[in-house]
Amino acid sequence: MSNSDNFDTRSAWTLVLGLGVTMSISFGLTLNAFSIFTLPIMETFHCNHEQAARLATVFMVTMTLAMPAAGWLLDRVPPRPVMVCSGLVTGLAYLAASQSSSLDMFTLTIACCGIGVGGSTYVPAFILVSHWFPVPRQGLAFGVLLAVVGAGGTVLPVLLTQMLAQMGLRTTMEAGAVMIFAVCIPLLWWLVRLPAHAAPAAKAQAQEPGIGAVLRLPQYWLWIAMFLLITLSGLSVLMGLVPYLVSIGYSAAEAALVYGAIAAATIGGSLLFGALSTRQGVRRTLSLGVVVGSIGVLALLQATEAGWGMTALTGFVLGWGMTFNLVNQMSPTLLMEFAGRQNFGSLLGLGNLISGLGAAMGPTLFGYLVDSSQGYGLPLSLCAALMALALLPLALLRRA
Repeated sequence: MSNSDNFDTRSAWTLVLGLGVTMSISFGLTLNAFSIFTLPIMETFHCNHEQAARLATVFMVTMTLAMPAAGWLLDRVPPRPVMVCSGLVTGLAYLAASQSSSLDMFTLTIACCGIGVGGSTYVPAFILVSHWFPVPRQGLAFGVLLAVVGAGGTVLPVLLTQMLAQMGLRTTMEAGAVMIFAVCIPLLWWLVRLPAHAAPAAKAQAQEPGIGAVLRLPQYWLWIAMFLLITLSGLSVLMGLVPYLVSIGYSAAEAALVYGAIAAATIGGSLLFGALSTRQGVRRTLSLGVVVGSIGVLALLQATEAGWGMTALTGFVLGWGMTFNLVNQMSPTLLMEFAGRQNFGSLLGLGNLISGLGAAMGPTLFGYLVDSSQGYGLPLSLCAALMALALLPLALLRRA
């Protein structure tokens, strides 16, 4: 898909930065904001933790459903119409959510947001970057892309918390819709295009083997199992973090600062583990990240201790925060290692669909366990166990 002799450095890195800004806003106002929005949503619509957490589940389901469709389309048609139209869906749905009069209508509009985000962010962005960068530089490019997303995540949680306190949920979401229309849509329209040296879609498709051959590989399903376990754990912790911190005595503003600190740690982790993977390989690097992330979740459980609660919270921010996006950064390269680059968009989208649908149940289950156990110890312990369990398919994938 790429040719190192024709590698346009300036255009390629401009694309990475622009996509990073777009993704940071799109995720920052939706998936990464649901934890901050949980308490305002409960107050606005008079619902419990499980009902509020269900919004993240609905969003994840629709987003992951959109990903394979976007991957399939980008294997065949130019990326600009797909990603720009998806961005428009995100902005319109987000604006409609701000005007919702009931929890059911709010849930429906959030579901539409998921479709738009799924068609304009992770899978399409990684496919597009893989066209622009030769294989030896793709790991670094993916890491920088996620670092830019993390940089946006350090600002948006604090900003959204202040806006919620001053303007309320509805006005905050109206301002978010304006941001999508004013920043994301123009960037997508300007930047999203294939490089001049990319093979025509029809020609590339004619040279591709059938996807069925890859689907019969045990490696593909081990890869999905690994992706599912890590995403299920990470998404559940992310959605429950702010309510948990508030429950143990932190203010909403302090919890938002922790949220922002995690995003800052993600920046460093994306670059650090990206560099490490060039020496140790993707599998070893991801395995190390899983161990560090599991320990980080266990540290969060100790944040209630009066003696060293802040130390435990710092360990969580560093350990879990630095590895939070690692599976998203490493899994595309891991997939390409055993499946090749043919039909990469379709295979990546399908894998995200299967693992994402399973992981989408995490926030709802987390909220249910919080309500039923009247605490966060059980759900957080399960999150740590699920992340550690991902080491098994990773080990089997290495042997296969």
